[in-house]
Order: sequence, then C-alpha cells, then structure tokens
Amino acid sequence: MEMIGRLLAGLGAGMILAALTFVTLLIGVLVNSMVVLMAGPVVDKILKEKPTTS
Repeated sequence: MEMIGRLLAGLGAGMILAALTFVTLLIGVLVNSMVVLMAGPVVDKILKEKPTTS
C-alpha cells in the first residue's frame, strides 16, 4: 500500500511540474505574440520611411 502511495505521489508531482511548465510556456508565447502584434505597425512605418537606393 505504501508503494502505491509513493507511486501516485510521484505521478502527481510530475504532473504538477508538467502543468507549470506548460502554463509558463503558454504565457510566454501569448506575451510574445502580443508584443509582436503591437509593434507591427511601428516596424512597418520605420521600414516604409527608409528610401531605397537601388
């Protein structure tokens, strides 16, 4: 019985760590995409104003 408890505790801890990793990556991707979407028009303006020398 103790062995089953240890096994379930290990599985639970592993799943909690996996969920934390997933949520951290998800938040990172969301923040990164928000920055890219907000900076898009500014970057377009900067690139548009440069004269082409060809």
